[in-house]
Amino acid sequence: MSDVSTAPAGSRPTRYPLVSIVINNYNYGRYLRAAIDSSLAQTYPQVEVVVVDDGSTDDSREIIESYGKRILSVIKDNGGQGSAFNAGFVASHGEIVIFLDADDELLSNAIDRVTAAWRPGVAKIQFQLELIDDSSKSLGLLVPQYNGFVPNGDVRDRITRFGEYPTPPSSGSAYSRAVLNQLMPLDEAIWLLAADRPLFFLTPFFGDLVSLCTPLGRYRIHAANDSRLKGRHLEALHRRLSAPFFVPETICRLAASKGIKLDPQVLGSTSREVKLKMASVRLDPKTHPIAGDTRLRLLVKGIKASLREPDMSATLRAKQIAWFVLMASGPMAIVSRLSAPTR
Repeated sequence: MSDVSTAPAGSRPTRYPLVSIVINNYNYGRYLRAAIDSSLAQTYPQVEVVVVDDGSTDDSREIIESYGKRILSVIKDNGGQGSAFNAGFVASHGEIVIFLDADDELLSNAIDRVTAAWRPGVAKIQFQLELIDDSSKSLGLLVPQYNGFVPNGDVRDRITRFGEYPTPPSSGSAYSRAVLNQLMPLDEAIWLLAADRPLFFLTPFFGDLVSLCTPLGRYRIHAANDSRLKGRHLEALHRRLSAPFFVPETICRLAASKGIKLDPQVLGSTSREVKLKMASVRLDPKTHPIAGDTRLRLLVKGIKASLREPDMSATLRAKQIAWFVLMASGPMAIVSRLSAPTR
């Protein structure tokens, strides 16, 4: 993909704002060194690397200690991802903050590109991530893929009307510290996982979004990361649908506390959310955690979402509608193959 941004990139600032890379880690010792090394290798001159260990029981702390004063380390008891985000944010000092997952990496020019595109009024700059496997081999895919729409500027109406916008995982987003001050600390009792969700949804209500259409990091897909939720793994799927940190009402309550009105029915009816519900209903309807969901109801919702959501080609709409039809009426052999969504 070509290296293009549709947003004003701006010129190199006359001063170099400090950028904090906050690495949150829990038992990812086998990947942690790569994440730290990629952060320390940035070509941008003003970077601080904060590594938060959230109560790991593997060799993570020994790895962190080996870097000495090259990094700021925060060693804490296990409290969940929201707790790690909070601790890292408090320890950091940068005007721009990236929350890097310990199993991901940044390319060496990532912060250079982000700061070159930064301008007053920006709440978040996001960039694409290259998907890699457990052994760091490229999977030949980028996230997000954008499918014709690249979000830039004011995207509040998009979120309010459609409940989504194309966004990368946590490691592909750089936030304004001033904006994060409006949203943090996160409620640690709620955001045990998915602590990036409130930041994805709500930072655009405090400023502009800039998307860089180029991979500036690497997002690792492996058996342990929670974002690869295969439908046949029902425990993970049910957590996705029913845990407080995933249900739309949680985001909407937090938004309301900030004077932002979001509709849980809109957030919960995106094609992505309906796909997860359909997979759960088909794989084991007896344990599906949402009362009232049936194949037929979810089929109708899925078709409506596929027709409603903007910036989708006719071919993609047809494929998505076909997915819902096959999931609702197909035999289990087909269902088992179709119900393994990735991020």
